[in-house]
Amino acid sequence: MATDAAARIESYLARVRVALRGLPEREIEDILRELRSHTEDLGGGDERRVDEALKSLGDPVELAKTYRAENQMVQAECGGSPLVILMGLRHATRSRLGRIIATTLYCFGYINLFLLWLAALAKLLSPSRAGLWYVPGDWWSISLVSFDNPPPGERELLGWWLVPIAVALGWAIKVVTDRAAQRWIGRYRRSKGSQEA
Repeated sequence: MATDAAARIESYLARVRVALRGLPEREIEDILRELRSHTEDLGGGDERRVDEALKSLGDPVELAKTYRAENQMVQAECGGSPLVILMGLRHATRSRLGRIIATTLYCFGYINLFLLWLAALAKLLSPSRAGLWYVPGDWWSISLVSFDNPPPGERELLGWWLVPIAVALGWAIKVVTDRAAQRWIGRYRRSKGSQEA
């Protein structure tokens, strides 16, 4: 391969490497090896064809962002912390509105989880004030957890059962929320892969 063409490829790959900083070194090397092979195959040593091959890859920083997004989605789909899944969700939609909806639904699940666990904790810390309260004869006035004195006439529904029920229900919400987000990410990755094929 001509020295000038090889130098252009290496310059392009160096810019990609800088933009991929933070990914595991092994993954960076795999990405660079794939890009080098692709460019050399398309370029065939001819400078003009190498330039066309590099141009077809696009801006190196944007290309690195694509690889980073894919990496985050793979990590999120395989499991991980809520933060990893949330970062994967950021990339698992084509529109800004889709990102907002996915992120909002995911956060809504976790808000409910924390409210339930807060209810369990409140019951442990303040058993006479925290609980699932209702006004007899008016089932529409059910309220969960209160650190104030319950309103006059209200009665508690669950008593100490609130603690295990809230913990179990919170855990179930966490599992369902995470799995739904992971399925969303997986479906997006498969649809994106089938479009590129």
